[in-house]
Amino acid sequence: MRMRGAVVVVTGASSGVGRATALQCAGRGARVVLAARDAAALAAVGRECRRRGGEGHVVPTDVADERQVRDLAAAAVARFGRIDVWVNAAGMGIPVRVDRAPARDLRRLLGINVLGAVHGARAAVPIMRRQGGGVVIDIASLAGTVVDELNVGGYAMSTAALVTFDDVLRQELATAGEYRIAICTILPGDPHVPFPPHADSGSGRAPRSKTPAGSCERVARAVVRTAGRPRSRVLVAPYAGPFDAAYTLAPALLRRAAAWRTDRTYPGASGPLRTVGRRAGRAAAMLVVRAAVRHRARSRR
Repeated sequence: MRMRGAVVVVTGASSGVGRATALQCAGRGARVVLAARDAAALAAVGRECRRRGGEGHVVPTDVADERQVRDLAAAAVARFGRIDVWVNAAGMGIPVRVDRAPARDLRRLLGINVLGAVHGARAAVPIMRRQGGGVVIDIASLAGTVVDELNVGGYAMSTAALVTFDDVLRQELATAGEYRIAICTILPGDPHVPFPPHADSGSGRAPRSKTPAGSCERVARAVVRTAGRPRSRVLVAPYAGPFDAAYTLAPALLRRAAAWRTDRTYPGASGPLRTVGRRAGRAAAMLVVRAAVRHRARSRR
């Protein structure tokens, strides 16, 4: 699919991966429909889209509300006549142990991260079916596939659900013979969603900002590439491929390494785990990663 002239709906477009995706699509001449709750921030992104040579049509939307998402799809069709690509980039996280996360926060997280994407697919797929094809792209995370990270359990749970939803929807479409609609899952190596800076992890220590292994721009470039050449799953991060392979070889070590890393970023899970033994687990995990890289290199010869 050529991006120039394509109609691309992007949720979560006011910031982060959504904003970066919208701007990159606009820079390639796409007609972008921008969705998020913050109308003022969306308007600023829309202006930037137009400066980059594309179009930026603003539709304030709460993706947790299915009616609003249906209205978003209708607005895109009314404005441009079709939807070629739908990107579910809206998301949030709460850096709190699952047993301490307020129920209302978990409901909101699942409403945005999971149901928001479900609402998007349910709105976009019928339109794509009528027009003869299209691409739905969901931003998930490796945290929901190969790693159980401490203090981001709610986020990991939501991305795992999103990955499973994509797998099921993909199979349903294939079973119905609808091969012209692609369902693609983007898996960044780290969360690319906002975590409230005031959130209490339960440790008495403030959570530090987590620096993504791949920038929002890197993930956005992967989204644009995937729109042009759809693939079921796309890993995004310098270490994502070896990480996935290493998990297959030694999942326990990788889980320990991820726990160590996440606890340093979102403290509160574990005083006793921050020990020499844990550091040894991290070192061992890195050896597994290196072994996986060598194994893949040999298998490609």
